[in-house]
Amino acid sequence: MSGGPTSGRNPPSWDSHRERSTPVMLALLVRLTLLTGRPAIRALLWPIVLYFWLTGPRLRAASREILRRARGRSPRQRDILRHFHTFATVFIDRVYLLAGRTAALDISAQVPAEVLEAVKASRGCLLLGAHFGSFEVLRIKGKLRDAAPIRIVLDREVGRMAMSLLERLDPQLASRTIDAARRGPDLVLDIKQAIEAGDLVGMLADRARADERAIEVDFLGGRVRLPAGPWLVAAALEVPVLIGFGVFLGGNRYECRLELFEARVALPRATRAQALQACAQRYALRLEEQVRAHPDNWFNFHEYWLDGPVAP
Repeated sequence: MSGGPTSGRNPPSWDSHRERSTPVMLALLVRLTLLTGRPAIRALLWPIVLYFWLTGPRLRAASREILRRARGRSPRQRDILRHFHTFATVFIDRVYLLAGRTAALDISAQVPAEVLEAVKASRGCLLLGAHFGSFEVLRIKGKLRDAAPIRIVLDREVGRMAMSLLERLDPQLASRTIDAARRGPDLVLDIKQAIEAGDLVGMLADRARADERAIEVDFLGGRVRLPAGPWLVAAALEVPVLIGFGVFLGGNRYECRLELFEARVALPRATRAQALQACAQRYALRLEEQVRAHPDNWFNFHEYWLDGPVAP
């Protein structure tokens, strides 16, 4: 589906990229994270970051494109290094969170009254996130505030090495994950059951697989593909849709930002395509505001834009 012309590029799907780390390297990083203090491990991340910066031309190109579009100027090499370091920091902070060491982080929250009302009034909600900042802080903050439990829809085969290590830290993580590899009616049924149990179901709505139904939208001055699935699921289940951002603010500070996107998503048969387009574009605009304000939090390190330069 398209809302306008594109350059005709068909960049590789994000899930076609292999993990560049190894089980040994990831296990060592997790062990060091738990054995050392947070300031020390953040300093130790720099050699790792420098390694990926030197050996990852595609990662550098993706970071350069993100920062250029978000800031409106060509980034310097140190900007790209800082972007990599932010990504690595968010990963080690996820280790702390899953290990129950929440005292290491200062997590605040912006939760408007209309969000709380929507959660209380409904048996469950969809919570749309992105590969931006930390979704884990949203889940942890909700748990600490005795809010509705959050379950996240993820393909467990993507990033399997990291997932297996993180599940060792928190064995319940697997039970809180809805496996997106099931696809189709089975996946919708899993989401429906979680909603009926009163859970918030998190879905990442910022990138589409090559083989799934997608909607082309304007984003940061270019064209991108967003998945249609979240809007189709929201309309079918007739539940409120929230947007959530776990923004890394530097140091040990995170801020959870929740907002009510729509009390109900309506997709009338006669105007279904237009309604889908409108939902996806509104989401893209809200996400764009966050990325422009905090470019280092944006972690789509692949060829994301349909009209962007081809990475080396």
